[in-house]
Amino acid sequence: MMNDSITVYNVKHSEFKVKWNQQLNSMDKDDICFYRFVGGNLKETDELIQQLNTLKEKKALLLGVFRFPFRFEGKKRLQTAITQYFRMKELCDAIIFFHGDGMMDMIDSTTTVVEANRIFGSFEEIAIKALEEMVAIPGEMNIDVHDIRTFVKEKKGPLFLHTIEGDSFDEPLKYLISAPYLPENFTDGKQMILNIGYTQEVGMDAFRHINLRLNDLFNKADLVKLGTYFMDEPGNRFKITLLVNGIDDPFPQPDDLKRIPTPPLWLRRKWDIILQKSKNLKIFTQPKENNKEHGNSIEKEDKLHL
Repeated sequence: MMNDSITVYNVKHSEFKVKWNQQLNSMDKDDICFYRFVGGNLKETDELIQQLNTLKEKKALLLGVFRFPFRFEGKKRLQTAITQYFRMKELCDAIIFFHGDGMMDMIDSTTTVVEANRIFGSFEEIAIKALEEMVAIPGEMNIDVHDIRTFVKEKKGPLFLHTIEGDSFDEPLKYLISAPYLPENFTDGKQMILNIGYTQEVGMDAFRHINLRLNDLFNKADLVKLGTYFMDEPGNRFKITLLVNGIDDPFPQPDDLKRIPTPPLWLRRKWDIILQKSKNLKIFTQPKENNKEHGNSIEKEDKLHL
């Protein structure tokens, strides 16, 4: 049973104006918002910043999903993407990145452009779905939005988020978990949230064994939360989702990259507040002036009587 009190927004940069601009009014601070962006187009940088600032005002947990361009698109496009990546990192609560070249490794030479784009998008969708299930499916040990929010704010930087499924894990876990489009240094993370689903015939010994293997693999990371849930299905199958923080950025930050200035909208709002305070001040001070004049007239009358 899913937890209906949580809404997970899956927002694409390309659909923001048409699909999302009006729907975001219902976004709550307890919700999660994924913002997806494909880097490389210089003309989209200002729009990226503007849209992320709009989403930040909603106070939901804002997670950026960034896809780097393909190597064949040229160095200029990659340099633009690196700048855009760090802009997204600055504005979001956390960021998840995908290597475009790694996505290319997952298709063959006969794949059409349309089908390739669908496959590339599905990699991002799977990651988003994994986190949604982590907070929305109740289990014996639950993971909620508060846990995720605290976790991502502990270590500012990229997240590793991945799900694996299977009935046996005979080969090394590192090979099972890794994928060419995901961060390579995921085992160097600082903290980890682990969510394990199991079916009807999973034995306690198998459950213990998979936990030990995961802890051995991520021996540098502190396990801050372990969630478990039962999948009411026949068979001997696990579904394991890992969320790891504290990994390194895929590229160094450009030396000439400065922090984003305060958006003009924020300045206008501050100015509006100042103006409103000024108006209120006039309203409250006006009666005092009248009272002063009235008091002076009474004082004059008292002097005449004397």
